Amino acid sequence: MHVSSARPATFQYDAFGPGQHLRVLHPENQNRNGVRKGVVSFAQRMADGGKNWKEWTVPLGGDAILHAEDILRRTGGEDIYVSQQAFGRWRGIADLTAIGSNYVDLDYHNRKRWQGRPAADVAAAVLYNLEEGGLPLPSYILSTGRGLVCVWLTELLPFAVLPRWNLVQKALAEVLTEFGADKRALDAARVFRLSGSTNSRAEWDRRQVGMVWCQGTPEAPSRHQFGTLADEVLPFPQAELVSLRAARATRKAEGLDSHVKPAQRLTQRSWWATAFEDLQRLRKHRSFETGALRPGQRDVWIFLAANALSWTDVPDVMGREITILAKQATNWTDAETDARLSAVIKRAKQAAAGLKMEFGGREVDSRYKFKASTIVEWLGIEPAEQRAAGLRALVDEDRRRELNTERTRESRHRRGAADRSTQRTARLELGQKCLYLAAKSGMNRAELAAHFNVSTGQISKAMTEAKASEE
Repeated sequence: MHVSSARPATFQYDAFGPGQHLRVLHPENQNRNGVRKGVVSFAQRMADGGKNWKEWTVPLGGDAILHAEDILRRTGGEDIYVSQQAFGRWRGIADLTAIGSNYVDLDYHNRKRWQGRPAADVAAAVLYNLEEGGLPLPSYILSTGRGLVCVWLTELLPFAVLPRWNLVQKALAEVLTEFGADKRALDAARVFRLSGSTNSRAEWDRRQVGMVWCQGTPEAPSRHQFGTLADEVLPFPQAELVSLRAARATRKAEGLDSHVKPAQRLTQRSWWATAFEDLQRLRKHRSFETGALRPGQRDVWIFLAANALSWTDVPDVMGREITILAKQATNWTDAETDARLSAVIKRAKQAAAGLKMEFGGREVDSRYKFKASTIVEWLGIEPAEQRAAGLRALVDEDRRRELNTERTRESRHRRGAADRSTQRTARLELGQKCLYLAAKSGMNRAELAAHFNVSTGQISKAMTEAKASEE
C-alpha cells in the first residue's frame, strides 16, 4: 500500500504537545478580538482499575492552554482527556457554546486485521481509504495508545449546525468502520486523550499519546470549511438539497407523490436546533444573573428544551443532557428530573430505534412536535421579548416577517448588491449626466439609454429624480 501525499511519518511530532493541542482544538474567536466565553472540560481515569472518573473544567483561552501543560507536569500525564468542543459551564450538548471540529475514534486494536500494527501504518491505511473514497483528509491524526483519533478542524460553528454536524459524524464513522470506528463516541460532548499524555492500558512502547500525521504543520494543521466538508462527505450536498426541495414542491403542486427524506429530515432537525437555541436565549434573558427560571416558568421550559434536544440526535446521552438542563434552569434533584422527563427520553429512544406512533390515521415520529405559535403561547413570549432576546424560531408572524426582511437584506449585501441609498445616489448621478447631455447635445432618452447601456425606463426615472433634487 502506498499513500504518496498523505503517508504518515514514522515518528510523533514533538511540536504537537498538550498546549498546542488546546490551541488548535479551541482557537481564538476571530470575530471578537480573540475572546471566547465558556470552558474546556478535562478528565482523568484514576488508577483504581478504571472505575473512578475525575472531571473538571477550565476557562477557555490561555488558562486552558497553561493548564493542559501543567497537568502533565504535576500528574505524570497518565490517562488525561480533553473535550473536543467548548461549553458554557458543564460538559454536555445542552450547554454547548461552539463546535470546532469533526472526529472519529478508531479502536483498531479490536480489529484482527490491524491488531499489533504500528499506529503510523494504520494511519496510512486510513488516509488511503479516504483518498480512494474521494473524501477530505483529516487535519491531524493522534495515536492514543491502542487506537487513533482522526480530527477534521473547522471554523467555530453555532449550535444550530448540530443536526448536519451529526450527519457528517455518522458518515465519516461509516466510511472508517473497518478500522474500528467507535459509533458510540460521535456526540459533541466527547472527550479524547490529550496529546502528550500516556495510556495506562496500552503496551509500554505505545503508551505515549501524540500526533502521527497532520495536514499542514503540527503548529497549524489545516482547517476545513464545514459547509464544504459536509458537501464532500454527505450523500446530498446542500446545493443539491435545495434543488431536491424545489423539485419536491413542484411535484407536490402537480399532485405527484414524492419522497425526499434527507431534505425533510435535515430541515426539521435544523428547526428544532434553532428552537433550542431560542429557548436558551429566553432563559438567559429572563434570568440574566443566575440563569435559573422561577417556579411557574421552568416546568414548561425544561420540557420544551428537552424535547427540542431530542430532535438533535442525542438519544444515547439524553439522560446526561436533561440533567444539565435541570442544573441550568431548576433546583430539581436527578430523581425529579428523570421522573418528570421520562416520557421525552422514552420517545427519543423510540425514534432512534425507528419506532413510529399512530396519529391521525398515519404513522409519525414518536417525538413530540409543537408549532412555534404553541411554544410562544405556552411560555408567554411577548413580541418585545422576542426582539430583546434575539429569538429566531420562536416568534409571531409579525416578527417572522421582520426576520425574513432582514435575511433578504443581508443576502443582498452578501451578493454584493448595493443598498437603496447607494442605488439612489447612483441614479441621481446618472440623471444629472443625462440632463447635462440632453441640454448640451440634444440627446433624447433612447440615445441616452444606448449611451449608458441601460433601459429607457431607468433613464426616465433617473432624470425625474435628478430634476426633483434640483428644485
